[in-house]
Amino acid sequence: MEGQPQGLTKGDILAGRYRIASAIGSGGMSRVLLAEDLKLTGKRWAVKEMYAGLEGPRRSALRQAMLLEAETMSRLAHPSLPDIVDVVPVNAGGFLYLVMDFIEGETLEERFSRQGSRMEEGQVVQLAMQLCGLLDYLHSIRPEPVIHRDLKPSNLMIDPSGRVRLIDFGTARRYKPERRADTVNLGTIGFAAPEQFDGRQSDPRTDLYGLGALMYYLLSGGIHYTAQRMPERSLPADLAPVVHKLLRASPAERYADARETEAALRDWLAAQRRQAPPAPGPAPSAGGAGWAPPHVVAVGGLYAGAGATFIALALAQALHERGVAHAVIEPPSPRAELAALLFADQHAPPHYRYYDEDGGGLRPEGPAWERGQTLWLPSSAASGAAAADEGASAFADAGAWLKLFHAVRRPVLIVDIGDRWEQPETRSLLETATDVIYVVDPLVHKLQLSASRRRLQFLLDEVRPGRRLYGFANKCLPRAEQAAWLRLLPERPGCLVPAVDFAGVAESGWRGRLPVEHPIVTQAVLAWVERWLPSELKPVRRSASPSLVPRFLRRLLALDP
Repeated sequence: MEGQPQGLTKGDILAGRYRIASAIGSGGMSRVLLAEDLKLTGKRWAVKEMYAGLEGPRRSALRQAMLLEAETMSRLAHPSLPDIVDVVPVNAGGFLYLVMDFIEGETLEERFSRQGSRMEEGQVVQLAMQLCGLLDYLHSIRPEPVIHRDLKPSNLMIDPSGRVRLIDFGTARRYKPERRADTVNLGTIGFAAPEQFDGRQSDPRTDLYGLGALMYYLLSGGIHYTAQRMPERSLPADLAPVVHKLLRASPAERYADARETEAALRDWLAAQRRQAPPAPGPAPSAGGAGWAPPHVVAVGGLYAGAGATFIALALAQALHERGVAHAVIEPPSPRAELAALLFADQHAPPHYRYYDEDGGGLRPEGPAWERGQTLWLPSSAASGAAAADEGASAFADAGAWLKLFHAVRRPVLIVDIGDRWEQPETRSLLETATDVIYVVDPLVHKLQLSASRRRLQFLLDEVRPGRRLYGFANKCLPRAEQAAWLRLLPERPGCLVPAVDFAGVAESGWRGRLPVEHPIVTQAVLAWVERWLPSELKPVRRSASPSLVPRFLRRLLALDP
C-alpha cells in the first residue's frame, strides 16, 4: 500500500519464534500470513498483521479498534473459533500481530465458488445450525454480549471435518444496552442488517439478519437479498419462511435469539425426513423494509491514463439514457478534478458543499448537484490534500463509505478510483463494492509495468462471490488496428469503447459538454449496461458469468512483453 511501511515478508521472524512462510490472505488494512513455529517443530500458525501507523487523528482510533479485536478474540473459547495464542504489540512501523490457530480447509466463498455457486438446502441448514450454536455462545457472554456484525462467506472457514470456523472479528463489538447507536457503521453490503446503515444500535438480532442474508445468498445461487428484489431463484417452500423471518427489517420481527432460530431449522430438517422435497416457495415480502443496499460499481484504470474517469462518466451517461437514478462519486484525493471537469463554478448549485468537507453536502437541507438521473459527488481538492497530509481520510474506514451510501439513497453508485488502487480509501471501498471495472487502453506496454501486474494480481485476489469483475477496453482503434490489438489480449474484454479523437474531446470542453456524450461512446457503453443492469432495475438477463474473468487476468499476467 502506498505510503505504508512494508510489513513482514517471507523468511522474517516475528517475536523471535514465528518464521513467515507465505501470505495467505488480505483485506482492508490487514493481511493473514502463514508462519512456522521455531520452538514447536512442524507447528504452523496463522498470523494476522494489522496496520494502524497512519498519521493524524485516525491513528488513535485505528489502534484502539485493533486492540479491541485482539482483546475480544483472545477471551473467546469455542470450537468454531480459532484460539489466539499470542499477541505482539504495535511496533515502530505501526503493525500489530495476532497469532492464532492455522485452520486447514477452505473458506465458504471458495467452496461455494468451487460448487458452481450452488449449495443444497440440507448443506445450508447444517451450516446455519452450526452458526446458531456459535452465535448463541457469543450472544450469551456477560456482562457484554459480542455481536459479530459481518457474517459473510469470506469470514467463514470449513475445516476437513466439516466444522465451520469464524475467522475475522474486525467488525465485532460489545452490546451495551444503554447505547442508542453504534459508534461506527460496519458490515458488508448484501449481508449487513438495515440497522447497521441507519444509525441504530446493533444487537444479537443483527447477527440473525446476517445469518438469514447468508442463507439467502447460498440458496439463491449467489444473489444478495434486498427487500425490493423479487428472487431470481425461489427458495424451498418450507425453508423460505425461516429465511424471510430472519430477514425482517425490524429486529423485533425476527427470531428472538439464535436458539429459537436453531429450533426452527431443526423442525425443517425433521420435516424433510417425513415428506418429499419441497416445491419452490413464494417471493418474500418487503416486511416493512425501506432502504435497499445499492449496487456499488468501482471503476479504476490499471495505470494512469487508461481512462477510468472517462468510463465512469460514460456509465453515468448510459444509466441516464436508461432512466436509472445513480450517483457518481469521486473518492477523496489531492488530485481531485471531477468538479473542474464538470465546470463546478458554472454548474454547481449555489452554496454547494462537497460531501467530504466538514458539514458536507449530504444534509437534507443542503443543495444537491444533479443533472437528469445523475447525482454528482465530486471530492473537494482541499479536503483531499488535507487528508493526504494526515495520512488518510475518514474514508479509509469502510464504515464511512457505508454511511455515505445510505445517505445518497441511489440504486446504483459509480465510484471513480482513478489509478489509486493502493490507497486506504480504495481498499476500504472495495470491501463494499458489488462490481469492479478495470480499464485498459491500446498502450499494451503499460500492461508490463510492475504496478499494472501487481494490480492485476490484486484483482485476482479480490475476486469472490458477490463481487463481479469486468474489463473495459478504452480508446479502441478503427477496426483493422483494433483487431491487431485485441489479438494480443488473451480474451475479449466485456466492453469495447471506441476512441474519440483529441479534437473531439477538446471541442466538447469548449461547448461545455462531456466527451462521453459522443454517440459512438454512448452506444457502446449502453449495450454493456443493458446486459449488466440488475433485474430489479430492468428485467433483463445478466451478462455472461464473471468466472471467465479471472482466467482473462491470469493470461494478461503471463503476457509476453
